[in-house]
Amino acid sequence: MRDSAYNEFLRDPIYYKLVENIEKLGDRIFDVNRLVNLRAYMEGFTFYTSGRYRSVPVDILPRLLSSDLFSSLSKYLTARSYVLNRFIREVYEERSIPIPDWIVKTNFHFRPEMMGFSPPKGIYTHVYGADIVRVNGMLHILEDNLRIPSGIGYSYAVFEQVYNSAPELRDGYDVIEPTGLEYLYEILRYVSGSKDPVIAILSDGNYNSAYFEHKFISDRLGIILVEPSDIKVEGSEVVVKTLDQGEVHVDVIYRRIDDLDFITPGLMRAYLRGSVVIANAPGTGIADDKASFVWVPYLAQRYGIKLEGVVQPLTLCLYERENLEKVINSPRGYVIKKREGYGGIGLIIVKDDDVSVMKEMLKEYEHFIAQEILEFDTVTSVVQDYLYETYADFRFFVYYDKVATAVLSRVATLGSRVTNNSSGGMVKPVWITR
Repeated sequence: MRDSAYNEFLRDPIYYKLVENIEKLGDRIFDVNRLVNLRAYMEGFTFYTSGRYRSVPVDILPRLLSSDLFSSLSKYLTARSYVLNRFIREVYEERSIPIPDWIVKTNFHFRPEMMGFSPPKGIYTHVYGADIVRVNGMLHILEDNLRIPSGIGYSYAVFEQVYNSAPELRDGYDVIEPTGLEYLYEILRYVSGSKDPVIAILSDGNYNSAYFEHKFISDRLGIILVEPSDIKVEGSEVVVKTLDQGEVHVDVIYRRIDDLDFITPGLMRAYLRGSVVIANAPGTGIADDKASFVWVPYLAQRYGIKLEGVVQPLTLCLYERENLEKVINSPRGYVIKKREGYGGIGLIIVKDDDVSVMKEMLKEYEHFIAQEILEFDTVTSVVQDYLYETYADFRFFVYYDKVATAVLSRVATLGSRVTNNSSGGMVKPVWITR
């Protein structure tokens, strides 16, 4: 492996043994990588995008985190989860908007009917996904994902594939088993108020980009996988249609889709009446907004919650004239993002030959933010029969107050910094070591 100023594998001592293990495997590493990818494909390890199912490529070289670093990061992510949940509660329950109110009121996912409503146990954000990168070894947070964050099923699957197929790579490491799905079940059971609730995961079917994960969670947790047409509201009761038991009462719906009003008529009214619990709660998108992200440090201070150990990069709301001019004058220094964008949609990195993309931003600049471009650490990846340096991030999963040890690392395609699955990248396992 050639030296690099940013290659995590070569800069962090935790990787020294892994590099030794890779060198012992020699060219067999490429055979093992092909085998793992074949097995993943046969097991339906896919992501639906651009009108087709795409096999998600697996890079078998794991990223490593020490248990001490994970513990420190967990404290930060739990605290951030509290801040975001508290912000949503202040807006809806307390009818107070602590940031510029137009950000909330122009958010597509703002739900005025939630005003004055208190969700079970006061929890809005049952599941929270945080995107993290390392810059010279220091952790930076890029985004908060609170509406329907995905990836936990992919993290389990890629961990298991590599852990079982390439035992030589973990020689000398004590790797912690992935957790997270049990945390999901615990938080859903907790908010249900029942010891043995009936839980359904709501998907819009096998054309959803993350349908692999929906089915994976359903199978692993033994919860019902349903589509909108399977749900009926009968008086004060919500029932779902199943193949083996007919119609059954449901206590909790873990939703993986938006637009509940349009595709599940009556469900929102049933939720507001207390007939069913919906997770994440409708309206959490106000904290998913990339303009709200700018205000999280202020909100943490407002609520007396400390956020320590992770850097939030410079992020500018472009509704402010001064900020807009900064980006116009130096566009190649920023990643430009649509406020409601996700999965790489609405994300622009301006290059020398495509300054014309600024035109769209200038038309509706209030719907965009700009974040400083970070020179984040590259990692070593297996791509076909070669080792390359690639950019990669971490997606961590928080279940209100518990952080999963199942972590996903998404790898950008060669030459790109965009790591989202929908952009065609790979995934790596993440090993937390004792």
